Amino acid sequence: MRWFATGLLIPLAIGLSGPAAHAQDARTAATASTAGTKLIGEPVLLPYKLGKVRPGEKVGRPAPAAQPDRTSALSAKTVANALLNAGKQDQHSYADTSEVPLTKDATVPSSEAAAAAAPPTGWGDEPPPDSAACLDRDGSETAAGETYNRWLWCKKGRLGIDYYTVNSDGTREFHGTASVAYDAVTVGNGKERAVRTYFQAQYGSVSYDGWNPLDGWIWEVDDLSMYVLSDCTQDATFCYGTGSGIEHTWDEWDYHDEWLHWDIYSNETASTAADKVLYHQWHFRFGGSGGDYVYTTGTTENHTIRCDSANYFTFFQDYPKACVNYDVIPHLQYSVGDSRVTSVAQHIRFAQNDPTRTYPIEIEPKDIPGKYTGSRDERGLHRVPAGPITSTNRYYKDAACNRTTPYNDQTGLPAYDTATRDCDEYPFQSTDEGAGSPVWDFSVRAVPRTENQAAGGLLIWYYFSDRILYNTDEFWVDITD
Repeated sequence: MRWFATGLLIPLAIGLSGPAAHAQDARTAATASTAGTKLIGEPVLLPYKLGKVRPGEKVGRPAPAAQPDRTSALSAKTVANALLNAGKQDQHSYADTSEVPLTKDATVPSSEAAAAAAPPTGWGDEPPPDSAACLDRDGSETAAGETYNRWLWCKKGRLGIDYYTVNSDGTREFHGTASVAYDAVTVGNGKERAVRTYFQAQYGSVSYDGWNPLDGWIWEVDDLSMYVLSDCTQDATFCYGTGSGIEHTWDEWDYHDEWLHWDIYSNETASTAADKVLYHQWHFRFGGSGGDYVYTTGTTENHTIRCDSANYFTFFQDYPKACVNYDVIPHLQYSVGDSRVTSVAQHIRFAQNDPTRTYPIEIEPKDIPGKYTGSRDERGLHRVPAGPITSTNRYYKDAACNRTTPYNDQTGLPAYDTATRDCDEYPFQSTDEGAGSPVWDFSVRAVPRTENQAAGGLLIWYYFSDRILYNTDEFWVDITD
């Protein structure tokens, strides 16, 4: 193979379906046909480790036949499917509160905890150090990639081009496949409605499969190239990508292993929802050029992000806007083994697993939501702001704790030492599913005051670290040993 010293930068207009280099498609179409045949270059997704893939075998998908509607917001069904698929693909963002340091009085997260939970607010030319740990996980090699947390996603994959001739009778003559393995990372932002997408070709990973040196096609590979960039599936009314496509010959991709990056921005003015919430999907777009081939455009899998302009996220500083990964099931963890919250964790576990034996006593069987099972089959919880809902939750919780109307000495919580213990409730008072909910039931139990206060502080920390929006984000609670 011949080696080339430089790649090409391809200018890209926002919202176009391919880089400017694809103007050549029309030109090459006229020359690609010989005696009724046509040369085709078709993008294909391949497994990160080629392994048993036969030459020319497609194990991914080429460019979709029907492009998504770029001129409208994502449908509610698409947004719901993002969480549904996250459960199927074992994508879960969790916060293990047993690792979160508290202040000396064990009531609120410390400044160290706040720093650990702080979202990214600036990007570099390379992804953050956590990316290496993300890419080391087995999930990074799956089609969905690995959601390390709401702020970081990663993937290992392989992009390729199938080259073949379409004969006049419609039969295909396969020439060969060229492909390159890559690492990809997406990083959210806690102060901008944007994410940064990173792409790195792995050094020495270019593979040429199926080419027969005896039929002459093999010598064409030197002149064939692939481009890549990231893009939003919607048009600039809703979101847009920045930067240009990067194109190299296959030999150049083999040693150009620097990190490339593009940013995806969310247009706040396009939203009429609370907190200016918008959902977007993005993907890497790629394709080929060179030779007399007619090329189609390919895309990787779509990945969902959620962007907002909520102004109530403050932890030593304000984080008024953000974009987070949405292909994930957010959940909070309390550990029974964490002595700071043992009794609260035990209460939540009991309420989730055996609700009919909890206080207050109800005539009808209880249905208490919020248990994390790894999927969306169980109903989640929804955070709400301080106001009428939280006041109603407090009223019914206090009634159950103090045995007042609508409860009494037989149905309310038995008397407890109010000097050292608090009446803990689940679901949380700060949720729509709390004690005042007309749909869901609740549980109360007396727990040590210090543990109740610690659990409350850790809940606030969780809302911040996973950026749980009022009335919008569904989340779950997982109790571990």
